Amino acid sequence: MKLTILGMNGPFPAPGSATSGYLLTTDDTAVALDMGAGTLSQLTARVAPEGLTALLLSHWHYDHCSDVLPLIFRLESLLSTGAAPLHVYAPADENALVRKAVQASPAIVLHDIAPGDVLTIGSLTISVYAGRHPVPALMYRVTDGTRTLCYTGDTNTTDDLVAFAQDADLLLADGLFPTASWAEGKPHLSAAHAAQLAQDAGVKKLIITHLNPFIDPRRFAGRHGPSAATACLPVSGTATRSDPEHK
Repeated sequence: MKLTILGMNGPFPAPGSATSGYLLTTDDTAVALDMGAGTLSQLTARVAPEGLTALLLSHWHYDHCSDVLPLIFRLESLLSTGAAPLHVYAPADENALVRKAVQASPAIVLHDIAPGDVLTIGSLTISVYAGRHPVPALMYRVTDGTRTLCYTGDTNTTDDLVAFAQDADLLLADGLFPTASWAEGKPHLSAAHAAQLAQDAGVKKLIITHLNPFIDPRRFAGRHGPSAATACLPVSGTATRSDPEHK
């Protein structure tokens, strides 16, 4: 299972970068996790979007789904060629404007999913957990039967975080806030929370996500606290195996 980082900023992209979006591939499966601003062009440089096995959205905030809108134009233009609709899995959120556009498109089949669901998509098995965010939000635990990747999407602390990430080979964890800026009522974890989660869950490698361009990521360096995981900050366009020993 290979992870490619399409974008990792939030809630808006840094110059030359993109907001949240990740591509998971195996020999026979390609699944996108979120499709924020700027990620569609990054995806298209690597895989034809209509060739995706599925798209999973953690929630319907624009920095995680805005590029679904131009994706609809691309997919609809291919319907006349016999292209199959794209299956999109996401939480139900009746107030989400992008969701309404998705529901109206003949080029997309939308699946409303909820915490506790277990999905089989190609060669991947995906367990769905609840995030804690101002809108309905999900976290995804993905395995190919050998390696496990966990993606928090956007969340603050939850009772299930450790169980969600337990023994993962790779954890993509929301760590937007420096410790001094975090509070219980905020919509995101801090980088220190992400590192503590990695330690408590026995994660092998941690990548901190949802980096705000206005917050210098060097503020996180050396401040994660003790962690058994190898922690790093993401770089758009890079790829890694879910095996932390892979270089």
